[in-house]
Amino acid sequence: METNVITDIESKTKATRYLTFQGLLFFIFYLMLAYIFRGYVHGLLFIPYMIFSGICCIFLLLPSSLNTQRSNAASLTIMFQADKAVYRPHIEPDYEYIEAEEE
Repeated sequence: METNVITDIESKTKATRYLTFQGLLFFIFYLMLAYIFRGYVHGLLFIPYMIFSGICCIFLLLPSSLNTQRSNAASLTIMFQADKAVYRPHIEPDYEYIEAEEE
C-alpha cells in the first residue's frame, strides 16, 4: 500500500547564495552590538575582539549539526527556552543500589 506524505516546503529569502536575509540582519546587528561594546575592550585588543566576534557570529549562522533545518543560534534559543520541568525524562530509582549503599 502506498502512502503519500505531505511536507511543508519553506522558501527562505536569500541575500546571497549562502546567506539568508534574516542571517544578514543578524550578522549586521551582532557586529553593531560588538562595536557598541568596544569601550570595554583595551585599544590593543580591539582588532582581535572584532575578529573573534565575527567568527562567533559566523558560527551562530552555520547550520546546526543536530538539526540541519535550523542555525546554531536558533538551536541554542530553543534549548534555553525549553521548560526543563515538562521535558524531563522519568527515571526509575534503582532500589537494589540504594539498599546496598545503606548496608
